[in-house]
Amino acid sequence: MAQVDGSIRLTLLKTGATVGLTALLVFVLRWVLGFLPQLDAITGGHAGGDVLRFLASNGHAQAQQGVAIALIVFCFALAVLVVHAAERILRRRRSRR
Repeated sequence: MAQVDGSIRLTLLKTGATVGLTALLVFVLRWVLGFLPQLDAITGGHAGGDVLRFLASNGHAQAQQGVAIALIVFCFALAVLVVHAAERILRRRRSRR
């Protein structure tokens, strides 16, 4: 019975870590995107503006929602990979002890 409790705790911990990391990645992505116009001003380029125009999807709300969903799914997938990798690293360290 102790294994079941540990499994539930581990699942809850991994779920919380994945959700928290996803939120953190979305926050960082929004911060980076907000910094792009300043980067263009510093470099004299227009790559940041091009990225923002692409993400804005020419003002079409449905396309903007699609881009937003894709970015959130990307952040979630990245968070899942990071949590999975962290779990594997921790298990290897424990098995070496």
